[in-house]
Amino acid sequence: MSLVSVLLLCSNALRVQRFSGLFSSTGVARVQTITWDSDWSRLPPAGPAPDLVICDSLPSAVAIPYLRRLFEHYGFFSMIECEALEAPVRWGLANFRGYSGKHYLGSYKDLEIAQLHELLRKAVLVKHKVASRRRDRVPVDKEPLTQSDVLQALQLHQIVPYFQPQVCLKSRRITGVETLARWSHPEHGVLGPKSFLALLDDPEHHRQLFDCLLLQGLKLQRQLSTRMPGNDLVFSYNIEACQLCDPDFARQVLLQVGAAGVPAWQVALEVTEREALVLDLPGIENISQLVKGGVRLSLDDFGTGHSSIMRLAQIPFAQVKLDAGFIGNALGTKETRIIEAVVALARALDVELVAEGLESDRQLTHLRRLGVDVAQGYLFYKPMDGATLFQLLQEQGRARQAPGA
Repeated sequence: MSLVSVLLLCSNALRVQRFSGLFSSTGVARVQTITWDSDWSRLPPAGPAPDLVICDSLPSAVAIPYLRRLFEHYGFFSMIECEALEAPVRWGLANFRGYSGKHYLGSYKDLEIAQLHELLRKAVLVKHKVASRRRDRVPVDKEPLTQSDVLQALQLHQIVPYFQPQVCLKSRRITGVETLARWSHPEHGVLGPKSFLALLDDPEHHRQLFDCLLLQGLKLQRQLSTRMPGNDLVFSYNIEACQLCDPDFARQVLLQVGAAGVPAWQVALEVTEREALVLDLPGIENISQLVKGGVRLSLDDFGTGHSSIMRLAQIPFAQVKLDAGFIGNALGTKETRIIEAVVALARALDVELVAEGLESDRQLTHLRRLGVDVAQGYLFYKPMDGATLFQLLQEQGRARQAPGA
């Protein structure tokens, strides 16, 4: 393992001595410690940029201002924190991380050498992943992408679906698939949605993108049903809430699903409310037709924006997707209580609950204990193209049919 640069924030001299012994035994850590009063007034520290910041114990008078400046100064690092930190400091840390895009490796009561080795290993892996992603991004000196570029990409069929499986936490079987937009750019490679979705900013553009992904996704669903009889996966497709106000929306969706020969119950529409849904007469008609026709409705990003509890009372959703922000902090006390409440709410309303953004085994164990049944995230699968998904499903099908499976 390469040398790891560590910044230890610890105002307790005795604990500093213990940490020094732990780090010396690893042989791979270059440690700078912020301990004395004079240390907290200097930023940046004299050493190299940290790969890992350990927040162990902090002087209350200067801790929060120091942390704010730390998060502002460094572009990226991973962080771990002691569970004994005061609640306001932990709240500040969580929000500093979220705002500045730093990586959270968890919390600890008392670090042991085995844990420290694993933390250093993870910090190096995360650092390499982030560096790789930055290398793959479109260089800043390139001309920025424009709306006309994206619209042309739609016409040239460069916008393609990628698929992220949803997994039962008990059986580890794939139970559904979310269809996501990717741009297969001829020069820049495969671009994620952050590169172009914001450029599609009106209902007509949303409809064009949705139709593009729906037609390609339905084609794959049809192939799966033909070559893998018994396949019953539900594919979900994202729509903006404003699309439900289009008087012809439901009729067109049901026609497309029928023409593809895909059962309507194998299609779900994930409703994202970036702007509040106005439940007018066309919206009511669309929702009624879709549900009557067998299409499932899913409330996306539940817990953020306009995706509120009131929507669950107003609209016949069959599924709720818990926002990835909750899952990223699922081990926190308040997040745990909220997830418990949402699990109980989903069961009371008889709707499926899916947790988005699952990334670690600790999150998985925690969510299972809280009663979450289904999740999606990088811990299981990254979004993949149709051919890769097809191969994955075939392999899983053969594994289930194998003797003794």
